[in-house]
Amino acid sequence: MITVSVHCPRCHSYEIYRHGLSPTKRERFRCQCCRRVFQLTYHYEARKPG
Repeated sequence: MITVSVHCPRCHSYEIYRHGLSPTKRERFRCQCCRRVFQLTYHYEARKPG
């Protein structure tokens, strides 16, 4: 089993929990500090942060 360290792209906090699946079946995560929902990989280029 591989453990991946996930941090929030907005506030860089490591207080993250899994928050379901996207419509394309990719895992979503929610930051406990800033409450932002994000994915590690995106299906569409326009959804990527930055």
